[in-house]
Amino acid sequence: MPVELSLSLDEADALHAALEELLEAGQQDPALERLYRVLGWRMLATRGGTGLTRRLADLARQAETLEEYEAARERTLGPILDGLESGENRDP
Repeated sequence: MPVELSLSLDEADALHAALEELLEAGQQDPALERLYRVLGWRMLATRGGTGLTRRLADLARQAETLEEYEAARERTLGPILDGLESGENRDP
């Protein structure tokens, strides 16, 4: 059964930052990592923005699950990242 939790964006940002610190400090817990990803996804869904940020926020709002959002994000960012990583875009 899902638990709904209401946080202000500032509270969610603080929680997300605390989870990130734990993960960066070496806390290797798959449940903690998933909570970090879920919180990031839901926070993005509340934001606006322009350009690519807006597109990603739209994808986050449309997705019903974290996995659905991450797959849509990969489809959107994949071609962009591939282009940025191509040899012709690298410094000699």
